[in-house]
Amino acid sequence: MNKQTVFKAITATTLTITLGLGALVNNQPQQPTQTNATNVLQDSANGITMVSSSKATKISGKYKTTAALNMRKGPSTSSKKITTLKKGAVVTATYKKKVSGTTWYKVKHGGKTGWVSGSYLKKYKKSTSSTAKATKISGKYKTKSILNMRKSASLKSGKITTLKKGAVVTASYKKTVGGTTWYKVKHSSKKGWVSSSYLKKYKKTTKVSSSNSALRNKVISVGSQYLGVPYVWGGMSTSGFDCSGFTAYAYKKAGYGTLPHNSRSQRAVTKKVSSPEVGDLIFFTATPGGSTITHVGLYAGNNKVLHAAGDKVQYQSVAKGSYWEPRIVSYGSLN
Repeated sequence: MNKQTVFKAITATTLTITLGLGALVNNQPQQPTQTNATNVLQDSANGITMVSSSKATKISGKYKTTAALNMRKGPSTSSKKITTLKKGAVVTATYKKKVSGTTWYKVKHGGKTGWVSGSYLKKYKKSTSSTAKATKISGKYKTKSILNMRKSASLKSGKITTLKKGAVVTASYKKTVGGTTWYKVKHSSKKGWVSSSYLKKYKKTTKVSSSNSALRNKVISVGSQYLGVPYVWGGMSTSGFDCSGFTAYAYKKAGYGTLPHNSRSQRAVTKKVSSPEVGDLIFFTATPGGSTITHVGLYAGNNKVLHAAGDKVQYQSVAKGSYWEPRIVSYGSLN
């Protein structure tokens, strides 16, 4: 009696039955037969047809994990785990295949390659400076280190200027690009984008809410104790002062609190007034008629300024016709 092999076609959704390799029919091992989309293994003795996973398809692209996800050696939950990817990890896909109704992706991440379930992946879209939406904000911030201001929210963008550590900037917009939050800020007359990683919220020093003459005179009284102390660039002690170091030191000793050690920053935290009172700050520029602040001193009354200038702390005239009068930019008050 002749034996006839029975073939039964099934679809990709047909239940997959795993048979041990090397099954014999008439003492001969059976070989897989390639069909359109599946590998079919036929057992003529039992009349059973088995369908394995679909063929892997080559792909490309980046994906982001939507949950913590195991990377495995093969496209199966029973396959050995290589590593666990964190939620939000960005992976590069190279192949995909469908196994028992689940689509698996072969991906690369952090030097490792393996298979992950497509159920926990979504297409990754990288945010760019041009597409990321800017949100309007307001507030003052202080730089925590030397910081480049750029034309757009990108490290590749052209540099506008370099801000010093401790510079106070005014923010107007913020946007997140590639995981980094950028702020559009203004400093002096320049506007540009800086990384928020190097900014901290600026808190204006609480001042004594009094405008009486005794407190104002105290600033001058304290400052005059250091007449003759030498001018030292960057100095903020009785062994030597620079201009903003002297004003900040005198204000703190008089009970006004702490001022930033920078003439422009001191201007930013004081109230602009049209004419000074004793104890107010006077801001100067380097050349007559200029607008860029380069120097600061204490108004001592009677058209005099008490400041660290030249080679020491001294009183000088700001009356009309004096050296300093045409160089005055503005006045600032903490009261």
